[in-house]
Amino acid sequence: MSQMLYHAILPEYHEHNVSIDEVLKSGISHLTKSNYWYGNGGEVKLHLTNQFRPLGTPLWIDFKIAVGINLYPHKPRSFCFPVFSDKILVFDGDISMSIYDQAFYEDLKDTDEEALNFDTGKSIEHWIKLYWDSMLTLEEYNAKKTYPKPEVLIFEAIPKEIIQLCEV
Repeated sequence: MSQMLYHAILPEYHEHNVSIDEVLKSGISHLTKSNYWYGNGGEVKLHLTNQFRPLGTPLWIDFKIAVGINLYPHKPRSFCFPVFSDKILVFDGDISMSIYDQAFYEDLKDTDEEALNFDTGKSIEHWIKLYWDSMLTLEEYNAKKTYPKPEVLIFEAIPKEIIQLCEV
């Protein structure tokens, strides 16, 4: 049996809610509003992510078009679909969160006192290099289950024809 992947169905009151009908009619892409609910550490400071891109990294890794997915269902309902692509990568979600925190700190430290609480003590460049170092294929991740909070990204749209509703 093929592994299933999931994309959250968010409550109607949620700012990133997208209707079930819209997803079943159009599929899921980087422009689907619910995708903004997912982390994407590679997109936070894209110019730096591209600057530190490892040599030989496939060109299809484009964080601007990445779609966030889960390895387990979102409760109580999710969109689900089988693995249909090899363009799925897993990153350490804790490192991704540190990218968000450090970017917030560096961008606002001079104008927002709250930003001082987000200084990780390391540079954004440090975190982006670690983010790249954490990159695994889905198969590698499944074999090791390396990260307690994996950030799973697929680098292409999820076609409507394979999307189903799953309830937990």
